[in-house]
Amino acid sequence: MRLLITCPYWLWSLLAHEIKRLGFNPDSTFQTGTFVTCDMKGMMKINYHSRLANKVYIQLTEWNAMDFDELFNLVKTCNYSQYLSNTNISIKVESKNSKLSSIRAIQSVSHKALLESISRFWTDEKHVNDLLLIIDYDIAKLYLNTSWAALYQRWYKKDIWEAPLKENLAAALLILSWWKFKSPIIDPFCWSWTIAIEAALMAKNIAPWTWRRFNFEYFKNYEHWNFTIIKEEAKKQEFSWNYTINAYDIESNMISIAKSNANNAWILDIINFKESDFLKTSFDFPWDSWIVCNPPYWKRLRDDKLFLIYEKLDKIYTNSFYGGWISSYNYTPRNSSNWNKKKLYNWADECTFYWRKH
Repeated sequence: MRLLITCPYWLWSLLAHEIKRLGFNPDSTFQTGTFVTCDMKGMMKINYHSRLANKVYIQLTEWNAMDFDELFNLVKTCNYSQYLSNTNISIKVESKNSKLSSIRAIQSVSHKALLESISRFWTDEKHVNDLLLIIDYDIAKLYLNTSWAALYQRWYKKDIWEAPLKENLAAALLILSWWKFKSPIIDPFCWSWTIAIEAALMAKNIAPWTWRRFNFEYFKNYEHWNFTIIKEEAKKQEFSWNYTINAYDIESNMISIAKSNANNAWILDIINFKESDFLKTSFDFPWDSWIVCNPPYWKRLRDDKLFLIYEKLDKIYTNSFYGGWISSYNYTPRNSSNWNKKKLYNWADECTFYWRKH
């Protein structure tokens, strides 16, 4: 089967490397994802192990769609019924450089065609199956989401509170910073609790999707025995070590939320949470320590206080620490030749991740 694996903007190279590490060969990589050809077990393994992906889709069909008749026939003859018969569907449409450009009309025609394709053996289930239809230069490709909810929505986030930093972006920052798992790491602004928790999961090699459901578990041809093997193998590969992971924040309620999520992830015992004001805190750690963080920016604090925060961060990294910060605040580190930088998106905000060169 042909898979489309999506990820946050500008992280395609990290995603491709992760897919290779899982034993697959990505191809046709682009700004927000990559393609992979594998079997059902491979698709399940990528869903279960990927720390960077947004969603994993199966390609159902691909052909010319110069008009609505061609589009209707294309969708009606796709192999959706091989996997599901659920009529509770949602189709997201992207169209560019094509004769068919009305998103609403494309959705309507595609929805009707898909329902006709399963008219003799349909089921109406509570959960929604979402599909992605991309029409580019009059070539239509239809994809079925195998992940269900976006993969950055980790299972441990039980508190109803949106993370200021997506979990897969937090994992990407840790990878980019070249954090060595046995070295101490600090997040001094853990209102973005995801960095500390993702660090603990990575250090212990706990699969990011240990406790959640996937859409592929509802497939007619679901290989439950292979999924059991994937989970058992992942459990055997977990590590145990005395890690030093610290998470600080000035607000006690943020510490409480972070602790609750860490407890849900079964890694509360290896993270040291502490209520602390960054500007009043001294960081007495060994020279080979990391700080990886998502500091406050102009939407939340006065500019004069922000400057003091970033100035202190800059000095800390210059003196001893590795790692870096992601922010939309306009501050460039001194001695810029000692830093790497990469443009990233944190939700809708265009940000820059600066991390110290080794």
